[in-house]
Amino acid sequence: MKTLLEYSLLAVLGVLVIGSLVGALLDRPVFMSYAYSESMTPTINKGDLFFINPLDRSPEVGDVIVFRVGSTWTVHRVVAIIGDGYVTKGDNNVATDQQSHSIPPIEKDQIGGTVIAPGGRVITVPEVGNYIENGLSDRGKILLGALLIIVGILAFGSGEARRRGERKRFITLKFKTLYLLASSFLLLMIAVSIFVSWEVIPVEYSVTSAVGDREGWYGPGEEFQTEITVKNNNMYPMRYYVSAPEPVTEVSSPEFALSRGGEKDLTITITAPEVTAVYSTKVTLNAYQPLLPESIMEALYRVHPMVPLMAILAVVSAFLGVVYLLSGIGNEDAIRIRRRKRSKLKGIPEVFRL
Repeated sequence: MKTLLEYSLLAVLGVLVIGSLVGALLDRPVFMSYAYSESMTPTINKGDLFFINPLDRSPEVGDVIVFRVGSTWTVHRVVAIIGDGYVTKGDNNVATDQQSHSIPPIEKDQIGGTVIAPGGRVITVPEVGNYIENGLSDRGKILLGALLIIVGILAFGSGEARRRGERKRFITLKFKTLYLLASSFLLLMIAVSIFVSWEVIPVEYSVTSAVGDREGWYGPGEEFQTEITVKNNNMYPMRYYVSAPEPVTEVSSPEFALSRGGEKDLTITITAPEVTAVYSTKVTLNAYQPLLPESIMEALYRVHPMVPLMAILAVVSAFLGVVYLLSGIGNEDAIRIRRRKRSKLKGIPEVFRL
């Protein structure tokens, strides 16, 4: 029987996972996110994962908040409150957002939550965001999945043994348990390979009256083009969808497929804004395994980038369920692992006695 602690941990993990999926669907961070830049260094370094209280949307001066300006989410500190608005600043920035970027004071409906910081110290997990952005290697995906399977086998196997009163002698695994673990591994690999293939590529440029003095300097309203390269690092083909907000006016190939190791150059056409400033336009790439017809995939993608992923996982899950039912997998033992004899010292295997 599971202890209260185990149930509590499962509940917390469930809330985090469901909250993250809901956040992805709503295009907003819910319980956690990570820093995309060094603007909050040293409090939150680039790539650091941090945790959010989405219910706290009435911060005080000194609190770190997550807020949205246009289509961009930012994590900065509240340095002043003016009326109903909040003046914000990155700890590593010289000026406030309102001074440097001419952003109006942040209103409550723009705030996604307050960053959790017990005693004023922000809780972070270093490098997680950089790992996500750089993507897992194929070997990394396999090792991650293998680790989860081993943990699952130990958990399920021990449970089977306890239920049959064989705790002292065997860890018993059943065919259905192994099938469940293998199916979970497959679904995990599909989801991971999709998520790590998603990219946000920043296109940085300046709008200035000194047109052409430096590379990447353009005049107000000037149309220019830049190129980005997409490479498929997965072990199988992927289908890509490209999206970008204004001032991007055209993408040479908004939809395309790449075989394993394939590359494609994309031409991005941008019309420079009329206001002189430094800009960073983000081009988003979403990739999926071609397990659904192109027409269906495109229709689902237009609803939301997460919808094709859910559809793919649903189709694979249904297929695995049909195989399970048709195969007639029962409760027969697949593997019986004899436990090592333990010493008289409680909890210490004899092999480790000194």
